[in-house]
Amino acid sequence: RVQIYVCRHGTTTWNLAKKWQGQQDTELAPEGIQQAEETGKLLASRISRCSGIYASDLKRAHHTAQIYGKALNCEVVVEPRLREPSLGKFEGMHRSDIYAEFADLFKELAKMGQSERLHKAYFEGLESPAETSARVEALAQDVLDAATAEEVTTVLFVTHSKVLEAVLAKVFGKFYEGVHTSPGAFFVWTLSDENELGDLHKVQ
Repeated sequence: RVQIYVCRHGTTTWNLAKKWQGQQDTELAPEGIQQAEETGKLLASRISRCSGIYASDLKRAHHTAQIYGKALNCEVVVEPRLREPSLGKFEGMHRSDIYAEFADLFKELAKMGQSERLHKAYFEGLESPAETSARVEALAQDVLDAATAEEVTTVLFVTHSKVLEAVLAKVFGKFYEGVHTSPGAFFVWTLSDENELGDLHKVQ
């Protein structure tokens, strides 16, 4: 049995500017570093033994993971399968401009049923939420396959908002357009013969 804390990175400079990031390699803001230190303490109070921390290769997630690693005395492994999906032309745009300029797209997405929405990317050639979740599910299966049967293996996946949203929607049936996370969010995913969703922190 594997217990996975799926974590969103701390606040970045672009989060504060309300710009969408995608695969742009942005840095944690000073507030994000402090936030990660506080969340690291919270995780350390809950996790008695961490078997590994897997982090997206983007700086904001990797830096957050390093802070968690110090708190948990646990090694960080870079894992590209945890990278944020590309957001295409949205990357670098202000959130209000995105919703104003692409209002028709967001209306269309909002009308879709869950299955259709999970298989629809923002733009042609980009990854869909289902595809994002699939690569994280494959990593989770790899961790489960390597785990021993005798004890619970606890690991962290330190990743990004669209990744958390995709997994919560595809694996656990949360309505994709209704899932919202804040920087420093996490949820607990217990994986054995089936998937079980545990605590949600800063996830709505």
